[in-house]
Amino acid sequence: MKVTELLKDLSNSFGPVGYEDETRQLIFDRISPFVDELKVDSMGNLIALKKGNTGKRIATFTHMDEVALVISRIDERGYARFEGLGGIDPKVLISQKVRVKCRDGVERRGIIGMLAPHLQDAKSKGKVPGFDELFIDLSMNPDYEAIQPGDLVVIDFEALELNGKVVGKALDDRACCAVSILTARELERFSRRPDVYFVFTSREEIGAFGAKVAAEGIKPDLAIAMDVTHDNSEFEINIGKGPAISVGGPNIDKKFFEKLDKTAKKHNVPVQYEFAAGRTGTDADVVQISGTGIPTLLISLPQKYMHTPVEVIDPTDVENSVRLLAAFLAELEEGEKDEV
Repeated sequence: MKVTELLKDLSNSFGPVGYEDETRQLIFDRISPFVDELKVDSMGNLIALKKGNTGKRIATFTHMDEVALVISRIDERGYARFEGLGGIDPKVLISQKVRVKCRDGVERRGIIGMLAPHLQDAKSKGKVPGFDELFIDLSMNPDYEAIQPGDLVVIDFEALELNGKVVGKALDDRACCAVSILTARELERFSRRPDVYFVFTSREEIGAFGAKVAAEGIKPDLAIAMDVTHDNSEFEINIGKGPAISVGGPNIDKKFFEKLDKTAKKHNVPVQYEFAAGRTGTDADVVQISGTGIPTLLISLPQKYMHTPVEVIDPTDVENSVRLLAAFLAELEEGEKDEV
């Protein structure tokens, strides 16, 4: 399973917030050879269990959903207004191609447009357009009348490889979904391991609702959330230099962080450090307060251009995350939960 191809396939799949069916099926197919049980819960989370033999229950959390758009109304000419699903900036949408999944089961195409420069006045030329100034032109579809309010829209951008990096939409957080899939495969090499629940969550981009429900149901001894973080030289986080492990702050379990850090050093896995001062904006925030409380770690993949159609991931960061996570899981000691 080539990392770059897996990343591109995951990026290209259609999985808006709360409507992750296509992405979930793709993950189901890719991880099924390496796990013992698969189920979809009431929130649409995919939970893949790889059974172990140490008596511990560990859960990883990576979200499947992507920021997207939803059509709010469409006029008789085939021009649609829309709203955002999740944190998406209208500035990145201008002149983008889009895919529309309609309720009749047909996928249609469109273009996001705005008032042409020639028709703008001095005031509008100096204004950054918001959702109210943008529209989706769907009139090129001969049956655009079938498109309705509530139909879902994602940017039509096919992922590609550029100089060893993968560029595409929704790599937040599909790149970490790839880490989970590949870790399930990597754990085949270890004779000793805990029960590992690989949770692919729904609706993270609007509040991590899926992760909350899954964590309540599994009640793991330890949770490991995985998401992306910003490539930022000021904070010494860069793509291609390994995963960033969160340290400090109220959300990160201190003892398990120390063990994760020691595992990285022991196995010569390059890592970077990200200080988590408060809320992380990831599944970790809700998982750690689920039930009576769950010790939680956060591993992040450095990424450029988050929540745009051209997110950038270095596949070597995925590979090093798999090495780190598999070694950490295999070396957890039975009974460690009681020492936290």
